[in-house]
Amino acid sequence: MDHADSQNSLLILGVHLKSEGYPNTLYRLRDLESSGLFQMSEINVPMWSGGTQDRRGFSRLTRNFWRAVIAHIIVTIRYLAARRPERVYVPYPSVFVLFLLSLLPAWRRPRYIVADVFISLYDTIVLDRRLIKQDGLPARILKRIERRAYVCADKLVADTPQNARFLCSLFKLPETKFAVVPLSTDEIHFKYTPYQPSHGVCRVLYVGTMAPLHGMATILEAASLLSKRPDIRFKLIGDGQDAPIVEARLRAHLPNLEWERAWQPSHRIAEEISRADICLGIFGAGDKAQRVCPFKIYAYASMGRAVITGETLWLRETVQLPGETFASVPVNDAAALTAKIIQLADAPALRAKLAVNSRQFYENHLSNQAALRQVAQVFAHLR
Repeated sequence: MDHADSQNSLLILGVHLKSEGYPNTLYRLRDLESSGLFQMSEINVPMWSGGTQDRRGFSRLTRNFWRAVIAHIIVTIRYLAARRPERVYVPYPSVFVLFLLSLLPAWRRPRYIVADVFISLYDTIVLDRRLIKQDGLPARILKRIERRAYVCADKLVADTPQNARFLCSLFKLPETKFAVVPLSTDEIHFKYTPYQPSHGVCRVLYVGTMAPLHGMATILEAASLLSKRPDIRFKLIGDGQDAPIVEARLRAHLPNLEWERAWQPSHRIAEEISRADICLGIFGAGDKAQRVCPFKIYAYASMGRAVITGETLWLRETVQLPGETFASVPVNDAAALTAKIIQLADAPALRAKLAVNSRQFYENHLSNQAALRQVAQVFAHLR
């Protein structure tokens, strides 16, 4: 490979899975390849063999652990057998790939490393889910491993400025280490469909994994408060940690609530969004909820639908005119959410305005094209 070719080469290195279950990886790599910006090659051994990880108790833990170990070993061997690359992009999950690279002598590492830090292992395991004690030895080891991994990279890609600042503080890293790039998503199924306001039943849609940051109790309380409005109907799609809250509410009988528990493929979710009048974001009160822009916001905005979501730090700092782009309410406030749903349900013209504005925001700030431009800038600045 001559010098000009090496300057334009990009090795994709990792243990990532390119599937609809991991859209950021799938569409980021697809867009990079089709852009013609780089001569791309890939060394990849997926940690998981299917669209999702095995979810069966102890067998899940042991099977996923050994798959992860073997995948990282094979990737490392294949990397060492190849010529030293000019630049490398490590998709999520990147921590242990980066950690292994950090153990190599400097002359054997890539000249430039860019890595996706979509989700922090330490934050998820220790701070968010509290699976191990923060002051315990395993947590301290995990934090040191993750910090060493991130120090090894030249640029770390975070999806929001708030996440970037959080990781800077958590791992004591300089802000210059981070680049903020929106997630890459499925624009094949979640494509723009002009909103036609309905004048009968107002359909309110929630799609998601029912994690605590989504605020399911707030959404369900709003549905309960609106149970005497037959013209407002709720549909939930998804399953997850807070599913028992939904089960309990349904046992108490909510006539205006429908729950499709099984996770649906992208084309089915897109069909539901296209039929919706109002789409619900996140309403949890936790710290993590303040920093994220979840995939569902991308999907709602890409298709051009009115969105109600919590007044988070991301919304206040990133969206220049929050009330004009997405309708917002204080987090963990069912009464405020109820009032906002009533306002939009009774105002088809306002829903139509928000639908247009959410799509415009998507095109300017969240689209795959916007993400590709920013990724290209990250690599350009490393030359």
